[in-house]
Amino acid sequence: MKICSIHIRNFQQFKNTTLDFSNPVDGEPADQVCLIGRNGTGKSTILFYVMDFLKKMTHPNIGIWPNNETQFRFIDCIIKIKCHNETFFFFFSQFLGELNNGNLGLFLNKNFNPTNEVLELWCKADDVISFREFMSSYIQNNIISGSKLSELKTKYFLRVNANDLIVYSPAESNQNLYIQVTDVPQTSLNDALGLFKEYPLVHNVSHETIGDFWKQMIYLLKRRENDRSEFENAEGNQDKTRRVLTQEFNRLNPEILQSLSIHWRKILDRANLHFDIENANNPIQLSDNLEAYIAIQGTNEKIPYNRLSTGIRNFIFRIGHIYTLYFHRVIENGFLLLDEPENSLFPDFLFDLLSTYKEIIVDRRGLSNTQIFFSTHSPIIAAQFEPFERIILEWDHGVVKAFKGEAPAGDDPNDILIKDFKLKHLMGAKGQKMWEEYLQLRKQLRKTEDPREKAKLAKRISQIGNQYNFEE
Repeated sequence: MKICSIHIRNFQQFKNTTLDFSNPVDGEPADQVCLIGRNGTGKSTILFYVMDFLKKMTHPNIGIWPNNETQFRFIDCIIKIKCHNETFFFFFSQFLGELNNGNLGLFLNKNFNPTNEVLELWCKADDVISFREFMSSYIQNNIISGSKLSELKTKYFLRVNANDLIVYSPAESNQNLYIQVTDVPQTSLNDALGLFKEYPLVHNVSHETIGDFWKQMIYLLKRRENDRSEFENAEGNQDKTRRVLTQEFNRLNPEILQSLSIHWRKILDRANLHFDIENANNPIQLSDNLEAYIAIQGTNEKIPYNRLSTGIRNFIFRIGHIYTLYFHRVIENGFLLLDEPENSLFPDFLFDLLSTYKEIIVDRRGLSNTQIFFSTHSPIIAAQFEPFERIILEWDHGVVKAFKGEAPAGDDPNDILIKDFKLKHLMGAKGQKMWEEYLQLRKQLRKTEDPREKAKLAKRISQIGNQYNFEE
């Protein structure tokens, strides 16, 4: 399942704004999307909007809606979805639950195509005549029946305790609980065992959910123990030696701490640190917690998590939490929403940040059925996306409009800043002043005939050019 496009009619700064996530060559929805734009253009709002919609996609009461003109007036947007090679459209509203006794959507068939005159009618929310035309011409003729809707829910809708996953990681939380982890994140074996009964579909990865990350790791350790017991007691394994059983089981069932250490190593090695899994204590009693620490390479001295640098701590907890949600699972429909993943990271680590996240959202079959949404201010990250995958949000006469990117994937981040971030100058006031002086001196040099004056001007031009890397 992938989101193809969102057309927002009237929500906050968005008025008749279309965000197209499709590939212009084949029309297929992009596997990865990058939202860029100035502060206040609504990047975080779009991520939250998508998150809210996906959560409503799991609601058992989602159904036929709206059924009258009054309800139509409150529609915020139309969202286009592609699933199992079929295309569907949803009406979505922040007020939807209040309007129709808890029903959370309108499921339309693939014959409904809200473009051109349809969108024009829908956008004129205060025009009753247009609404009547819209309903009579399109809704009544194209709406899916209740029985058909029930059938489609089973096949297409996101479901709890199934092979679906929604992960949302905001840019900030109410408080940074990472710095309060003086020992290890607080949870217990008893808390982790609850995941065997009910495994959530929606996960928030932030400072405030650090305990959920640690609980997830304990759950994976205990699930592996259960899997091992079942494997050893399987009928076909009764006569095998302990050595053979161990080798076969380990080959098919990776261990979470060892696997996680490989991904953490990418940043820990740069700081001469490592994840000390050799001395980790697996919880046994219900009140026990997992004890696993970061340590200095060579001396193996433990470093409290709250003493790690902000960038390292944010990275390992964010990457680690997301990785554990995908670890050794089958994921059919996944959505990963990341708001400003570059926070507190040194620029050289950003050049492969997209690939780093793509590595951790691969399921046990080696497949990645997850649609990624990034929101970023970093041209280094934006350059890792194809132009059609970049959605540029810009102010246009008091409202926000969306456009596709221009610069090719892998382009110089400075080119991205000019073409897609729409910055006219890449230097501060001092640098811009020196550039103007540099141009003026070169102009004077062309007009001057005095040899001594020429030499003086050439020396100053060379000095400024070398300092600021201005081209000759």
